[in-house]
Amino acid sequence: KINTYFKVIDQIINSIEIRFSDARNILQDLSLLSPNRLKEIKNTNLSELPDNCFSFIAEWIKGIDKIQLKQEYITFSHSVNELFSGLNPLNSYTSLPNKNMDYCDESDDSYVSEKDENLEECKENVITIEMILHILSSYNLVTAFPNLYLAYKALGTIPASSSSAERSFSKVKIIKTRLRSTMDQCRLESLLLISCERDIDIDINEAIDQFATSSDR
Repeated sequence: KINTYFKVIDQIINSIEIRFSDARNILQDLSLLSPNRLKEIKNTNLSELPDNCFSFIAEWIKGIDKIQLKQEYITFSHSVNELFSGLNPLNSYTSLPNKNMDYCDESDDSYVSEKDENLEECKENVITIEMILHILSSYNLVTAFPNLYLAYKALGTIPASSSSAERSFSKVKIIKTRLRSTMDQCRLESLLLISCERDIDIDINEAIDQFATSSDR
C-alpha cells in the first residue's frame, strides 16, 4: 500500500497541481461565481470583497469591467434566491431545448435518468450554473448584469461545470458497451430486439416452451 497506493495518489495530486497551476488565479475568481458562494455572500457588502477579486477574470475576458462586475455580483447575490423562487426555475428549466433530442431516444435509460436527475435538482431548489445562465438570458437580465453574464458564460465553458458522464444514445452502444463487444452478431440481434421491444408483454410459459422445442439438449 505504501509503495504503490500512496505513490500513485501523490503522483495524481502533483499532476493536477502542475496542470492547473497557471490557471489557479482565474479559477479562484471563478469559484466566487459558484451557486454555493452566491448564497454565502448574499449578506456581504461591496467593500468586504477582496480588492483583487475578479482581477484575473477581467484580464482574461475582454469587455469585463472589474468594478462593475463586483457591483453586479453583490446585487445578484442579494436577490438570487428570491429571483429563482419568483421565476419558478422548475418550469423554465424544463423548457430548455434539448440539443441532443434528435439523437436520443427518450426510452433510453441514460437519457431518462439524467432528465429525472435534473428535475429533482430543480424540485430541491438546487441552483446550477446552467440554470443561472438560462435565467439571465431568457428573462432579459443580460442588460442589467452584462459583466456577470460574460463571467458566467466563461464559467460554463469549463469542463467541471459543463461536462457530464458520456451517455450512449443507441441500444447497440448500450448493449455492446455492457457486454464488452464480445458477443456474435446473432446474439447481438437478439439482445437488441429484447431491449428495443421491451414494452411488449411476453408470456413466460410460451417462451419456455419455444426454447424447449428449439434446443438440441
